[in-house]
Amino acid sequence: MKRAAACASCAKDRSDYADTRRGGGAVADRHTRMTHRNQRLLRRMLMVAAFAASVFSAGCASHRRPTGRDEAGSNAASVPAVEQVSATAEATAAERPSVVAPGRANVFGEIDGMTGRTMSGGDQGLQQHTATGEGYDADVTVDPSGRWMAYASTRHSERPDIYLQRVDGTSVTQLTGDPADDVQPTFSPDGRRIAFASNRSGNWDIYVMDVDGTNVVQVTCSPAQEMSPSFSPDGNRLVYCSLGRDEQWELWVVNLASAERRMIGHGLFPAWSPQKDVDRIAFQRARQRGSRWFSLWTLDLVDGEARRVTEVASSGNAAAVTPAWSPDGQRLAFTTIVSPQDCGGARQDVWVVRADGSGRTRLTGGPGTYLSPCWAAGDRIYFISSRGGAENVWSVRAGSAGVLPVADTK
Repeated sequence: MKRAAACASCAKDRSDYADTRRGGGAVADRHTRMTHRNQRLLRRMLMVAAFAASVFSAGCASHRRPTGRDEAGSNAASVPAVEQVSATAEATAAERPSVVAPGRANVFGEIDGMTGRTMSGGDQGLQQHTATGEGYDADVTVDPSGRWMAYASTRHSERPDIYLQRVDGTSVTQLTGDPADDVQPTFSPDGRRIAFASNRSGNWDIYVMDVDGTNVVQVTCSPAQEMSPSFSPDGNRLVYCSLGRDEQWELWVVNLASAERRMIGHGLFPAWSPQKDVDRIAFQRARQRGSRWFSLWTLDLVDGEARRVTEVASSGNAAAVTPAWSPDGQRLAFTTIVSPQDCGGARQDVWVVRADGSGRTRLTGGPGTYLSPCWAAGDRIYFISSRGGAENVWSVRAGSAGVLPVADTK
């Protein structure tokens, strides 16, 4: 596998961070200050994406309320009750990858007491895939085969690490064990690598590792805060967002072999279309600077430049955030967040829209939050939901019966 070329500052960052872990005096103090800064940045980024809903903080006191006063129209679908169904699928040794995390080899096998939870009534097929006694899960992504998922979780530490798990709840493995925050994993198109964001260098940067947690390579090392990576269809490039000097989030593309970088626009949470015949990227962006009303956009890369920038989904009283492509590149899943009037008033739901902006359909409803969708093979959409109490990984069929179509709001 080709590696990203290392810039000179990366080596110093890694050296400083090693000194910090050994208790390196002034460096440790500087790292502590940077850690606090990074935590604030992560919370800020998530608040921008999801208003008062952040998967890395709990409770109303940790969120800054938006100033918007619009309320959502009532379009809640009736959601049947959830019944317990045992997860019976079992992974064989041949199907499981050999996973040993460097510095922290924790192969957990099956989750104790884990059950699948399938929605009764109709044909919606809502299913729960993880259950945490403590902590939360976040940032779910599913590999191209549809059999394995990766996600960030605080189930074993106060800081999120990245885990690999079969979607049926078996063979759970902790891939990272760094004392920093490791978040936002995403699979390469061949399923052999995982890109993620981490502040282990004292700054938010993009990293790539093999799917077994080995061969971790730092891809970015600029002074800017860089997060939310997504692979190109050929696996040779990454798109990510970077907080610029003007405090606006920018979209950048990096070549993993040469480390050549190029800014292509402004936005958050980019997602590269899996279509190989076009370089198309979906992202969220506010219509005007300072606005919290995000909408979904796409752009095409032509000779490295952004072309045909198109707004796909928007609303007058909600933010459309965190787009995720269907495996055929024809549709997008995303979350809508409605401005809350109080802590319990926010609504977050998962929707689907065609890439041309037509056919918007809501897939979730009822109690709890529904965030960060990921589209998997087999036409299932995975997401993070608090409907079971804790924030865990759930999924639903993209073509579920009984979902509620909603009129165009552009």
